[in-house]
Amino acid sequence: MKTRRFVMGFTIAVFFLMVLFPLWGNLLPQPREESLDENREMTELSSSGTMKERIKNAEEYLDDHLAFRESAISLALRTDLDLGESPVSMVLSGFDGWLFYLEGEEDFRRGTGLDDDMIRELYDMQQTATDTFKASGVDYRILVAPDKHSVYPEYLPINKRLGNGPWELDQMMTSPGPEYSVRFLDPRSALLEAARSGPQQYYKTDSHWNSAGAWTVYQAMMDQLIAEHPTLHRLSEDEIVRSQITTSGDLAAMIGQKDLRVDHCENIAVKEFKSHENPDAGDSVMDVIVNESLPDAPKILLIKDSFGPALIPFLRESASELYVMSNEAPSFAVLGDLSRFDIVIMEVVERNRFWLWSGIGSDEEEYEEE
Repeated sequence: MKTRRFVMGFTIAVFFLMVLFPLWGNLLPQPREESLDENREMTELSSSGTMKERIKNAEEYLDDHLAFRESAISLALRTDLDLGESPVSMVLSGFDGWLFYLEGEEDFRRGTGLDDDMIRELYDMQQTATDTFKASGVDYRILVAPDKHSVYPEYLPINKRLGNGPWELDQMMTSPGPEYSVRFLDPRSALLEAARSGPQQYYKTDSHWNSAGAWTVYQAMMDQLIAEHPTLHRLSEDEIVRSQITTSGDLAAMIGQKDLRVDHCENIAVKEFKSHENPDAGDSVMDVIVNESLPDAPKILLIKDSFGPALIPFLRESASELYVMSNEAPSFAVLGDLSRFDIVIMEVVERNRFWLWSGIGSDEEEYEEE
């Protein structure tokens, strides 16, 4: 009888010890771990609001600040990966340490592709933008940044392979008729060739191309632009420096393995910048970089998403002025005087390609700053 009571008492004590252990741990100094990137602000205690709101705030605070919370989450994420399951639905774990961003299943499965009406809708929209820029003497080009899985499909999980359907980018870049003059900058063949024979073009642990990939895209862009804009300065090998870096990216952070999964890849940087930012010429939506060593070179506007920043170090050394803004619904009203640009490059990543069906608006209210 005494033995049974002892076992029951011991079991209850262990249970409460396990339940309260994280709370007791908060009484000890706890260095904050940096392995998790939850892309949000942690809840802080607040003394304002009603009693109900303060109780809810306290509960959320305890949830975010329990001792060993990050370690427990990281352990759970690691266990899922060891069992072959992705702990985050938007991240795919591929072969040889490659991680892929999955925003929608259709991005990985090449099925029936786009129908003729959709392609004409795209070209109608972009032809309007092309004509508007052309009326001001501006050369308008569209740059679609291929997703990582389109360049490195061999590292995808077997059950996520691309299939045999048409690549929608091929369809998008094939004009439906001679009445259209929409122009694309297409770096795909250069990226695919470099991926097979050159240095790694995308980060294994990040959803973006690395600086080597951006350098490949920059060179492909220059090949297509310089024939019509001969005063563009094309950076040479003598003007860049190559090095090896070790880093970790956004996809590794999303699965709680930023400290465990790293990239060892080539980094390409401009050896010496001759351009400089001009804060007086910029505004809340557009940055301006001036290169006084190239007074006769064209002025370029880069409308970009998160793939664009890797191109900026190279483009700023090729133009007399480089204007940079987000492609979050820009409008002609925001762009203002179009004649101040010679070339406009609209960059959008492949997984957001359907944004091109919306194009550039005409109403300043359509624009939302990134």
